[in-house]
Amino acid sequence: MGRPVELTWPEGKEQVEHVPDLLCRMLEGQVVVTDCHSVRGANEKFRRKAAVTAAACSQIGWDYRLVGEPDPVWAANLRWLAGYRHPRFGDEHLEEVLVSLFAAAQPLSAARQPGDPIRVRPVLFHLLWRGRLSADLGLPLGETTILTACADPVEAA
Repeated sequence: MGRPVELTWPEGKEQVEHVPDLLCRMLEGQVVVTDCHSVRGANEKFRRKAAVTAAACSQIGWDYRLVGEPDPVWAANLRWLAGYRHPRFGDEHLEEVLVSLFAAAQPLSAARQPGDPIRVRPVLFHLLWRGRLSADLGLPLGETTILTACADPVEAA
């Protein structure tokens, strides 16, 4: 579970305050503090806060991660699929047909087999969002994208 937090840490004669983007306590109990910030666009003030935050986290046994922007293709694909996250895009019967169809890896264009693309595509994208189908989202999502059914789906929030 992620929570907002403000960290204040002494640095020399002053206090450095920083609100990282995310603080998570993992299932195993480890705490991970994450900043999502453009490494290229980081100014000196942010770099200093990140360095102090990393040192503070290390001292108290937490992990600190500075992650840059996501790959633009991956981010565009994720934004597209997020549009299909709502349960209204589900259809139990069609979902099972698609999961069976993609039990063996095939291109997305194979989704024409079960019927009208206007009805099938939203269900297919919903399955990708829910993790019942998988694809390499680092490549543009299209007719030649290879899809595979997942044995153990990971539910997206």
